[in-house]
Amino acid sequence: MIKLIGNELKKIFKKKTIYILLIITFGYILLSNIMIKATDNGYSRYYYYEGDLEIYEEMMSELDLEDPLERAQYIDTKNDIELGKLTKKYGNDSWQAYVINNMLTPYLHTILSYEYSDEVSEEEYNEAKKYYDDAIQKMDADDWRSFVNEDLEKINNSLEEQYKLKETETNEQVLASIESTIYDLEIQKQVDEWRLEKDISYAPSFLNEALETYYGAQTALKDAQNGNYPQEIEQYNSLLEQANLNKYYIDNNLSLDSNNREIFLNLFSQYELFILIIGIVIAGSIVSEEFNRGTIKLLLVKPYTRVKILLAKFIAVMIVLVMSIVFIAICQVIIGTLVFGFEGLTIPAIVYNFNTNTVETINIFAYVALIGICKLPIYVLLTTLAFTCSTLFTNTALAVSIPFLGYIAAPLLNQLAIAYKIKAITYFVTPNWDLSTYLFGGTPMFQGLTMPFSIAICAIYLAIMLILSCVVFKKRDIKNI
Repeated sequence: MIKLIGNELKKIFKKKTIYILLIITFGYILLSNIMIKATDNGYSRYYYYEGDLEIYEEMMSELDLEDPLERAQYIDTKNDIELGKLTKKYGNDSWQAYVINNMLTPYLHTILSYEYSDEVSEEEYNEAKKYYDDAIQKMDADDWRSFVNEDLEKINNSLEEQYKLKETETNEQVLASIESTIYDLEIQKQVDEWRLEKDISYAPSFLNEALETYYGAQTALKDAQNGNYPQEIEQYNSLLEQANLNKYYIDNNLSLDSNNREIFLNLFSQYELFILIIGIVIAGSIVSEEFNRGTIKLLLVKPYTRVKILLAKFIAVMIVLVMSIVFIAICQVIIGTLVFGFEGLTIPAIVYNFNTNTVETINIFAYVALIGICKLPIYVLLTTLAFTCSTLFTNTALAVSIPFLGYIAAPLLNQLAIAYKIKAITYFVTPNWDLSTYLFGGTPMFQGLTMPFSIAICAIYLAIMLILSCVVFKKRDIKNI
């Protein structure tokens, strides 16, 4: 049997097709890393482009200040222009740009409204002007902490008011609204305290984004916690994972800025199609080409049973499939290191375990290997389908096309089954073949699915395809070939 498998592997690696596929795969990995490096803007924010200011100024020049509606539009446009110029002064990527566009807007609008209309009193103008001038001085002095402290003071005052209202309020509906406001304010307070404690300014960065993601996930969790359907549970778990992971990043002051690490962690979603192309093309041609070229006769005269010959071909295909995964992983490590550096791959994978409600760290290579093992049923089953079609129809084009159609149709079938609550789909292979959904207490696509059940379903489908292939191959007449 080993000799048969070795012969089949020699045949595969004598074909130009395998080398063309590997070269294309290598080229894609190289190009995608270079493109990501070239287009990486970090955590940049773009509040204004140079062209925006020119457009606004042109719009403003056409407005009539005598017309009340156009005057209001003039003030709004002037406000945008002044904010844009101020942003340009400090830079789109500065912490000042965030303060300008999120905190100064109402004050500048008040100043302009006083200058161009009579809707603002002198007292309001003086108050806004004082705040605006003080803010400029703080921004020039690189004092972002004063803005955080100011925001924290406002939050604490609001919390004090809300707690007082809660003590006297008896209406349940109003109480629910107060509690919701308190919940939101407490999260804002936590974010501001983290900013000061961990020295995270408003400037675009990994940790600044972690703070914003944490805040967004925590505020959304309150609304998502009562879900009963699988998709609602999945959404809740996703938010819970986001909140806990980003809290871990902040607590541990982790800045995970390496693109090499990100690409490697998502190796299978990034390059899954190429794994399938290699596996399916080889599997779809390994039997059909023998019949089309007439070499099957030379193979079957050897002192081996037909079943052994077919299984040797199948095992050879599986070996090539695993080798292609290893090849892609090694290429990404090498190319990613050359383009981005190796440092990112020294940081472990960080995951949230829903079973223990804790954040865990895993060696990054062990994590990718674990994901690969859990994704293997997808690749094995689709490759086996190509192998079976090659045996049944002895037509390479058909054998290659059918698995790809199945791969494309799988998400659509699953979504239709979810939409129309078709429980019978749980006995089909597509909701069961991605075992990575079960990792760390993850939520399966359909309620009631378990990893042992999914493994059993995948094994049954695999056995059916192999048995069918063996039966057909064993009975096939080769006299007229």
